[in-house]
Amino acid sequence: VLGGRSMEENLKWYKEKKLDRLSSVLLDKGYLIHRVFTVKDAQEKILSLLDKNKTTALGDSWELMGKDFINKLREYNFFDRFKENGEEIKRNSLTANIAVIEGEYITEKGQILVVGDYNTSSALFGAENLIVLVSENKIVKDISAGFDKIKENERYYKMRAKKLHNLNEGFSIGVIENGKKFEKRISVVMSVENTGL
Repeated sequence: VLGGRSMEENLKWYKEKKLDRLSSVLLDKGYLIHRVFTVKDAQEKILSLLDKNKTTALGDSWELMGKDFINKLREYNFFDRFKENGEEIKRNSLTANIAVIEGEYITEKGQILVVGDYNTSSALFGAENLIVLVSENKIVKDISAGFDKIKENERYYKMRAKKLHNLNEGFSIGVIENGKKFEKRISVVMSVENTGL
């Protein structure tokens, strides 16, 4: 026990501090920030940011593929690639008002790296609003460290693409530099609990 706190409390404190530093960087870069503790909280927060009058698409993400979350998305105007013709719905979802994606890594300078099918990458350019899920364990020093991690976990992304029926030639990597280009366009939901690798 350090300073009267348990190991678990110290770890949580350390993670919170890292997220505090990152939050102030992200705010300076024009992102909207939402801090949560667990992945479940993150899912609830994402749903609260949606609008039933606007179309929503979902990129590749283990954390957001659970049955409960997908069923809740179906209460919105959701491009449901799990129910309808996969390719056609994916093409249509490129025009979604809101895209929900998972950030693979986020640098200390606030750049977000995403890995996935064209749906995920094109969300960076197409959607009016972008909601990105990240967690404390996804923070890396810089872009180069992020690319190294992605290379290290290449088999994981290929397996994920196969499971999600998103097999393409290789996989695409997108980088979001900052949230300033379109004011209040990008919301970042930050979880203390780990999301994926």
